[in-house]
Amino acid sequence: MKDAYLKAARCPPSLAPQSFGLWTIEHRSRPAEEPAGAMFALFCGGDRQTALRRLTEATMHLEPGEVVMDDSLLELRRHLPIWLVARGRILITGLGLGCVVRGLLASPHVSHIDVIELDRDILERVGAEFVCNERVSLHLGNALTCKMPGRRWDFAWHDIWCEGSGLQLLHVKLIARYRKRCARQGAWMLPRIVKRAWAHWELIG
Repeated sequence: MKDAYLKAARCPPSLAPQSFGLWTIEHRSRPAEEPAGAMFALFCGGDRQTALRRLTEATMHLEPGEVVMDDSLLELRRHLPIWLVARGRILITGLGLGCVVRGLLASPHVSHIDVIELDRDILERVGAEFVCNERVSLHLGNALTCKMPGRRWDFAWHDIWCEGSGLQLLHVKLIARYRKRCARQGAWMLPRIVKRAWAHWELIG
């Protein structure tokens, strides 16, 4: 089942290479020469990899910016905890390349997915794939402050990226904010000390 989720989560060819705002979506192809080609296929899980880059203060001189996420097997395996246990209604904070959503849609146990995304450009470009899917609702807003009255979820997965070194703290804040509205929560970047301290909150990941 793990392989099925990993395969479903990969970015489709329809997500074309493009630049918008501070973001760039790029495709990387398997090198023709060996052993580089074999290593690429092993790391990425195929002959093609999609990466999302963003210009930051630290990388303004490096076009097209820092790699924020990609759909390599190494990256996707970080999200297996939510794909393997998710049931019912799911909250996802951060859309990114849409990999987490694709993986969840591959599960028949997931009835609905709410996605909160701060960046309008990401929501419009990447989210276009999910607009007509009745199992997905896309919301433009800040996951730390947006109001979603009356909504509760069985699981939440926090996949937000931020510039700088405060990512783990951001995920902790998100877990604290939604703890009364989600039965179980997790994040791809969660330190072990937090998992041990908050074990009674039914953390996953």
